[in-house]
Parts: sequence; C-alpha cells; structure tokens
Amino acid sequence: MLNITQVTAERTFDQREFRHALSTFTTGVTIITACCGQGKPVGVTANSFNSVSLDPPLVLWSLSRSSSSLLAFEEAKHWAVHILSHDQDALATRFSKRGHDKFADIEIESGVGGVPLLSGCTTRIQCKTTRHYDGGDHVIMIGEVIKFDRSDMVPLVYQRGSYAIATRKEVTVEAEAPTRTRQDGSSPDGNSMTRLLGSAYFQLSGMLREYGAQQGLNDAEFFLLNTLAARDGLCLDELNRLFINASHSPLINILEDMATRGVLKMVADKGGPKGQALFYLTSLGHDLARKIADAGKQTEQELLGRLGTVETIALRTLLRRFVGAGINEN
Repeated sequence: MLNITQVTAERTFDQREFRHALSTFTTGVTIITACCGQGKPVGVTANSFNSVSLDPPLVLWSLSRSSSSLLAFEEAKHWAVHILSHDQDALATRFSKRGHDKFADIEIESGVGGVPLLSGCTTRIQCKTTRHYDGGDHVIMIGEVIKFDRSDMVPLVYQRGSYAIATRKEVTVEAEAPTRTRQDGSSPDGNSMTRLLGSAYFQLSGMLREYGAQQGLNDAEFFLLNTLAARDGLCLDELNRLFINASHSPLINILEDMATRGVLKMVADKGGPKGQALFYLTSLGHDLARKIADAGKQTEQELLGRLGTVETIALRTLLRRFVGAGINEN
C-alpha cells in the first residue's frame, strides 16, 4: 500500500519539467528505418539510441506507443540506425514529423532485408531484430548488428531541445591558467569576447598586411585597396569617413599616389555625392586585391587546419550566430 508521500509525489509529478531535465543530457541524433510488410519504407527520428553489448554486438532504441510507425517496427525483422552528420538537421526534422511522405525525393539504398538506407550519415548500422521490451509509454527495440559503415563526418547532437555541434573542451583547467597583472593591480580577462575576437582579427589582418607589404602596400593603402574591392565607386568624403573610423588619416595624397601607380582611377564624369568624383580600382588593382584575398583564404585554411574539422564547423556556426545576433539587435 502506497504511503501519503508516494501518492502526493505521483500526483504532482511534472512531466514537462522532467522532459526539460532529460534534455540536459546531450545525445546524438539518429533516424531509424525499416521496411513494413507491404514493402513501404518507414522511418523515425530518435535520440534514444544506445549500445548494449559488443559480444554479441547489440544496440537498442525506443519508440513511443503513440507512433503511427510502431506496428511496422514491431513486425520488422530488420532495421537500420543512421547516426546523422552535422549538416543533416533538416533531415532529422523531416523524419520527426507525421502526415507526409518522409522518403519523397530522397535517394535510398537497399540494405539487409530490404531496409532503406540513407546517405550522407556519419555512421549506418544495420540490425536484425532480436527482442522487444515494455518501456512504459515506449517500446524498447533491441537488435543484433549485422553490418555497419562509418565516416569521419562530424555528427549532429541534440541538447536542451535544439540541434548542436559538439567540440572539444580545452584540456587546461581555466583556473590554473596563468594571468598577467596590470600596473593598476587588476588582471585582464583573457576569455572576454572582445579580447578574443580582437586578438583573432589582429592576428589574421596582421598576416594579410604583411602580405600586402610584400606587394608594396603600406597599411593605409592596404585598407583602401580592400575597401574599394568590397565596394567600388566611393567618393572622397565616403573614403575619409571610413579612414577616420579605421584610425587612418585623410587620404587624398594616398589616392593620388595609388592612381599614379595604376592601382585605382578617378572617374569625374559619373559624379558622386555633392558632385564629387568617384574612385574605382583598375584591372591592376582588382588583380592585386584578388591576390590578397587568395592569400587570406590560404592563411585561413592553414589556421583552421590546425583546429580540425569539428572545431572549424563549430567556430563558423557560432560566429554566424554571433554576427546575426548583433544585426537583429540593431
């Protein structure tokens, strides 16, 4: 017989809060496929996949009793687990919804027992059904692994209700990292976003300015060349505003010098704001800008190569979100 405390706990159990609690556990994302008795493919998105045994090789996953695909999976003699790669979040969303043909316009291969196999996944595991277990409002499916294939693609993960990309954590304990003390006795915050993004910018731009110097450009000329490469046809007032914001001095002498060298040209007949002439890069200027851009791409690839594929994808994803957040805020 249940005591009062147990009854109260059962009655006040908050399933939504429990779901939120479970969402703090980061999992991979899989699509499970099978072939029903009529030969029609079925598939569902699941993050309940887990390994059970290496000898024999067994894996499991669970499916809600309310799923329209439950009967097909209970009757299936074989099924396949697709561990999704980082760029397959749209596919995961597609197979998580009901009421549409999930396999429409998707190229599939035929696996063991006719199981439909999806492409582009990090890993695919083909299984023979061994047994089912009661799992409350879910049915637990256990299968013996017959075949599998894997790649080096970065896997997709699921955490707190959103798809994500996992990356490595720094090995050094942050608290043990040495910090330098300023003259006023304070310690700089080496992990602040301003400091990190600023350091990354100066590291990359410094390498490119060095390459520009090899092409005969000083810092001001380098800035001007890249400014016009991004937006050709600016007047003197517009360029001066940009140079002031970039801590450069007024540049009429620089413009004249670069025009003499054939890197840019002044077009007076088009007319800019207040009747000012517009400045454009010449073919020589565009060629020089392309060389610098190519050098930048090569430098970027070398630096990102040291990070590795996982960290590169995570970095680009977070920077896009960071930039997007700033745009939306403004």
